[in-house]
Amino acid sequence: MSDIEKKLNDGVIALVGIGSGGLALLKVLLQIPGVKIKYVCDVNPNALGVLYAQEHGIEFVQDYNKIIDDKDINLIFEATGISRVFQDISRTKSPNVSLIGADGSKIIYNLLDSYNEINRNLNEYKINLEKKIIERTEELEKANIRLEKEMMEYEKISHKLQEINDEKTKYLLYATHQLKAPFAAIQSYAEIILEGYTGEIPQRTRDIILKIHERCNLLSNVIKEMLELEKLKSYDIMTASFEKINTYQVLSAAIKKFLITAKAKDVEIVLYAMKDSYLIYGDKVQIEMLFSIFIENAISYSPQNSEIQVIIKEIEENQVYVGVKDEGIGIPEKNLNSIFNEFFRSNNAVEANKNGSGLGLSIAKEIAKIHNTTIKVESTLGKGSCFSVIFPLAVR
Repeated sequence: MSDIEKKLNDGVIALVGIGSGGLALLKVLLQIPGVKIKYVCDVNPNALGVLYAQEHGIEFVQDYNKIIDDKDINLIFEATGISRVFQDISRTKSPNVSLIGADGSKIIYNLLDSYNEINRNLNEYKINLEKKIIERTEELEKANIRLEKEMMEYEKISHKLQEINDEKTKYLLYATHQLKAPFAAIQSYAEIILEGYTGEIPQRTRDIILKIHERCNLLSNVIKEMLELEKLKSYDIMTASFEKINTYQVLSAAIKKFLITAKAKDVEIVLYAMKDSYLIYGDKVQIEMLFSIFIENAISYSPQNSEIQVIIKEIEENQVYVGVKDEGIGIPEKNLNSIFNEFFRSNNAVEANKNGSGLGLSIAKEIAKIHNTTIKVESTLGKGSCFSVIFPLAVR
């Protein structure tokens, strides 16, 4: 089809015989951009094809010899169907002029008509596609405008929520500070009574005072952890001044703090280390607090006569691994994503240790975040848990 189109576009055309077949061919040819038709020839000057050609500025001749003599013509369609006419033109035309007879003209007509039909369909498809693109573009622009408005609303709501949260935090800190002193006073008075400075008290009264003392101790610890957590949340990492820390020494100190507590439950803490010096950059107080939370939790949720493994080792890519593994109650799989939430405690944890605050792991998470690391948890319900962190080793 492309070869035919090239031939049509490269030459000047004449049609001999402009009856119904010739008229159909003429109409098809005129639909093709770039086609040049100079003459139509017919014995009947009033034929519909002649009138149609003249409307389109095409010259009409009754003698096809004028066409043969015109050196501009290089393609003649003979559509009369008269063999004598075809033979006469074929004999007298220049060798440079191509001649297509009636049968060939019909074939060309069918091909060109199909070609034009395809073009019309493509153009219609193109118009519909462009229309749809314009419609979709307008819809997207409207959607973008709506989205921008919604984003602005969300930003306003988010800003307002942040303000409310900031106010809540300020109030919480204020209330916590205000409660700290009264609880410390109640705790001190309870200790004075229990130690006998106010004289002998009945056993029933002593039991009540003991419960008051325990509750005050628990609430004092909760207040202390709440203040610590808020302090960590507002910690400015950009202005932090980290120092080189020997994690082995910090870990050993954390273990030493809990040896008596562990012994009371017949829990053995075993430290596994290849050497006694693993240097990292960090805040020594915070790192010891992180390790202490791991160890204290392991003791709290371990059964009697069990072992806690504290592992420190250098791993690939100049990193140090610290893990605390127990043989305790484990964590339900459904709770693994919630244990770092503030005040969250799984049901089996509450049953095993009623005095927990649910803030320890929240504090540990903030410390890990400050030191650009994350806490990994592996746990099997009823068989134990392992909490671990990885730090980059400090350059010596």
